[in-house]
Amino acid sequence: MKIKMIFRKNSNKKEAHFSSKETKPSNMAFNANLKSKVSSIKNITLLKKKIYLALSVLLVVFLLGGCFFVFKTGYILNKISESNNSTLESVFGILPVIGSRQDVKQDKQGRTNILLIGMRGENMPGGGLLADTIILVTLKLDPVEGGNDDRVGLVSIPRDLYVKMPNTTQHSKINAVYYYGEEKLNTTGLSDMKAIVSEVTGLEIHYSAALNFNGFKQLVDTVGGVTVNLETPFYEVSQFVLGNECGGEFILPAGVNVLDGETALCYIRARENTSDFDRAKRQQLVLKELKDQLISLDTFSDFSKLNGILNAVGDNVKTDMTSNDMRKFFEKYIGIQDAIIYQRVLENSPEGLLIVPQDVPEEVGYILTPRAGQDNYTAIHNVVQNIFNLPSQSDIEPVKQYFKPQLPVEEDSKDEKDEKKDDKENEDK
Repeated sequence: MKIKMIFRKNSNKKEAHFSSKETKPSNMAFNANLKSKVSSIKNITLLKKKIYLALSVLLVVFLLGGCFFVFKTGYILNKISESNNSTLESVFGILPVIGSRQDVKQDKQGRTNILLIGMRGENMPGGGLLADTIILVTLKLDPVEGGNDDRVGLVSIPRDLYVKMPNTTQHSKINAVYYYGEEKLNTTGLSDMKAIVSEVTGLEIHYSAALNFNGFKQLVDTVGGVTVNLETPFYEVSQFVLGNECGGEFILPAGVNVLDGETALCYIRARENTSDFDRAKRQQLVLKELKDQLISLDTFSDFSKLNGILNAVGDNVKTDMTSNDMRKFFEKYIGIQDAIIYQRVLENSPEGLLIVPQDVPEEVGYILTPRAGQDNYTAIHNVVQNIFNLPSQSDIEPVKQYFKPQLPVEEDSKDEKDEKKDDKENEDK
């Protein structure tokens, strides 16, 4: 009844004034309700502000991280490239909208040819700039878009091939060309290596890259290792013993082996219990595995792996590709994962097209020349240019080692023989 009366008074304009005793409880309830609503609105507004702030911080962190990654990528690509680009130009080169429209280089057959060189590394003992690995990679996409006839050719050139040095009249082993270009001639090792490999193979070499041992190890470790499946154990019990590299005696068991960077490097360097040619065949197998790992979805969805790849190449790779070349190359060939692989190793055999020449001066040492004659690369041109059409090389698989090689027994010197003879005579007495 009291509430009704209040409403009635409320509705009467002439009686707009109420006693304080009657209105106080009602005003308190109203004010409390109003304060509660205002408080709720403030809490919601504050919560929204916090959410927006958090999202803004995350966005800024993401953008800064992305910008840093792009800048770092541009900086490192500029660092490894022998082009005259600035870091800023390298950053622009990797951005899909800003970069140049120049396409990937190709020859008349639609092939892109890349020279890969592996070496110990600058300032490393044992010939840091001598090329231990020389592989020509030739790529050809299926001319039909979406087709499944993409092709990759791998041609390994032995380091002992005796060639005419670019821009000189003298001959040397091909593994010294990069060194002479960098240290002796006023040129670059990459350009000289491209010139001589082009002369040997008959192909125009569009791009080149040199990777040192540390870079290879870091790349393998970054992608989680490379897998090799061995039908028999692998033994190298001689080569690394003297310097105690690779644990002295380097042995891998038969079966599936996941190799970290250090172990993979030992596997592709080993040669004394097999041969340089066998080493080249193992290098091709590991290169194929590493390529699959580097361009896999797992790698490109993992920021830490991408960052690790950049760190690995930063101080350990040199290339004549610009950042735009690299981006265009990646865009063009990223889908070539299921390509057919054609392998060739130039070696001392009829199929390998090389021989060990006789009557070589002692100071020249062990060398290889074309079977057709020194500096005559006609047969090699024919094989390399037609690599996708010729039958496979019959002995392209690495050798199988069914038994552990025995270390040669060193013959005692004359003094050691005399000492043993004396010991024997003393025993008899």
